Amino acid sequence: MNSRTFPSRLLVLAGCFALASGCQTLAPTQKAADFNELYVSGAYQAAADAALSNAGGLSTTQKPELLWSLQAGTALTASGQFALSNQVFDAAENLAKEEDTEHLARKGFEKLTSTLVNNNLNRYSPAVYDGVMINTYKALNNIFLSDAQNARIEFNRAADRQRRAEEHFRSKIEELKQKQAKAKDEQASSTTAGMPQPDRDQAEKTVYDAYPELADWQVYPDFVNPYTDYLHGLYFMLGGTDKDDLGKARDSLRRVAGMNPTNPAIKTDLKVVDNLIRGKWRKQKLNPAVWVIFENGLGPQVEELLIPIPLFVVNNKVEYSQLALPKLKLREQAYDHLELFSGKRSLGKTEQLASLDRVVQTEFKREFPLKVTEAVISTLTKGVIQYQARKEGGLAGALAAGIYQAVTTRADTRIWSALPKEVQVARVRRPDDRKLTINGPGLLTPLQIELPDAQFSIVYVKAAAPGTQPVYQIASYKP
Repeated sequence: MNSRTFPSRLLVLAGCFALASGCQTLAPTQKAADFNELYVSGAYQAAADAALSNAGGLSTTQKPELLWSLQAGTALTASGQFALSNQVFDAAENLAKEEDTEHLARKGFEKLTSTLVNNNLNRYSPAVYDGVMINTYKALNNIFLSDAQNARIEFNRAADRQRRAEEHFRSKIEELKQKQAKAKDEQASSTTAGMPQPDRDQAEKTVYDAYPELADWQVYPDFVNPYTDYLHGLYFMLGGTDKDDLGKARDSLRRVAGMNPTNPAIKTDLKVVDNLIRGKWRKQKLNPAVWVIFENGLGPQVEELLIPIPLFVVNNKVEYSQLALPKLKLREQAYDHLELFSGKRSLGKTEQLASLDRVVQTEFKREFPLKVTEAVISTLTKGVIQYQARKEGGLAGALAAGIYQAVTTRADTRIWSALPKEVQVARVRRPDDRKLTINGPGLLTPLQIELPDAQFSIVYVKAAAPGTQPVYQIASYKP
């Protein structure tokens, strides 16, 4: 192939990718906005229907779309359709596994499109916390379905995913090092006559200057999700059948207590499970108790941040130079807390158990160097295309290549937006009349809950936004 015609052909190919990228991005953005509007308003059934439609329905003849399956599963849990939620999450889990084992040719193609265009053309790549939360929600669904065996399976899977998170990120770091080394080798061996070599280090410094918040984030240690660990510990404490189960409960509750040392519910649970293991207390003799699990607000969204790169960093013969990266946008709580009453007598209030914001930030911060490297490589590659286009096509070629880069410089803003901002918990003595009232600052109508005739009950409450009426579900345990 003539070396002078190669950049032109590459530009034509990239232009086709750019056109496809535009078609692939606009419609999903509107669908996401429509779903979020329904979900924020508390219309969980309508949100679930919209997400299922966007995912491709429940057909067994074609693969659903992963991200929309995650959104649909969460909305179905909130609307009380636990069996259907599990069906949707099962499909999502299978899709996530395929992402881990996808064919090398597909991976190679997706690396090409992310460099020449952007990552929006590729399939949604699930975060590690996505997989953990899939199993967490499936376990929670099974608790409400009174399916103890499958709840146990899903909690064990969630715990295993958390254990393997560090291994996953070690492989990501190795991938990052290989990408950086390859980019530097290609830069050093470049035969593009007369083209000044770009300054990769300066480009990356420009990016990090635009993200000062990274240094202030308080991330969780070892990728532990306290929500998952607490539900795991609570399940094995209430539903466990032997000391091994109680040992699992204690291990999980100890980890959560280390991250929430002042939360009274966690401290009490850990004390109870310790005494059960020592044989000082018997589960059947414990006072009847109620746990209120409150999924509060909405987790982060992702916005696009366009970062201008000084032209001297690329070279002074290109018309346009900037890169696009994702930036987390935190959303608000629905309510500061919930207050629990028996009649007019206060029983206590919910306090934070887990911040899903921090769970997302933990992974975002660890993956950020890889995202920066990918964005810089893409921007500098497009700079080379601009340079070659100017050489071959003059000003018209340079302008066309500049437009191509402007159109294709887009950040991947996809995220599982239906996750809560935080999870709060309260543990209280069950009222003698089994009538629990839940109120709170800003809540217009208190929840009047009739508790089941059981020693232990879990009340799952969800509110996505301020002013919306919370929904709730109840599960019970009889030792």
